[in-house]
Amino acid sequence: MGRNFAVFVTTKPSGKALNRAFLLIQDFEFGKYPKDSRWTLITSKKAPSEPPPATVLPIPDISNKNAFASSSMAEINTFIRENEDFIAKMGVSAGDWLIIDQKGLESSTCLVCEQIYNPGEDGEGGEGEAGMTSEFRACRLPYEWAWSMICNLDIANMGFEEFVDEDAGEQEDGSWKWMSFNPSTEDNEEETAEEAKRGAALKELRDGGYAD
Repeated sequence: MGRNFAVFVTTKPSGKALNRAFLLIQDFEFGKYPKDSRWTLITSKKAPSEPPPATVLPIPDISNKNAFASSSMAEINTFIRENEDFIAKMGVSAGDWLIIDQKGLESSTCLVCEQIYNPGEDGEGGEGEAGMTSEFRACRLPYEWAWSMICNLDIANMGFEEFVDEDAGEQEDGSWKWMSFNPSTEDNEEETAEEAKRGAALKELRDGGYAD
């Protein structure tokens, strides 16, 4: 099992809205929910005494104990860059993370963020020494596609550019516009096994009064 991925919430969602978002970003294609969840909700800027497990649903009310409730994407990136040792000790990736913001709650989308790698002067578009930079980029995409993107970025199976509409450029909110790398799936009217499992899990959460 690899590292978990950090989730930051930059607004004050209702418990039901947050639970729904957290449920929909889970891996229902290859993983066994909830056993294989790899998302860790981070609400404090203080290092824990030991690495926290993946966050389980339902999530307790975080409205009065979320240090990132009004943070920008840039501020969260700065926090990660300044606390990479702390992040590593948590067993969480410092290179790829996810943000749930107010716009996302209103549109059922989230932000997958990636630390930018400089290929160096010998690489295409690079200059100076090769290595990770302090900069980042973000893609706004549907909750349901978040796991696929962040997992593929983490294992370098696909690049950031393969998930975004480069012609559209950076959007007004600082993110890049998502573009499915497999458009044919969007026209499939039959419910997939992945969709069925996700739907059943969401129904269970709703039936328990934990999601809207």
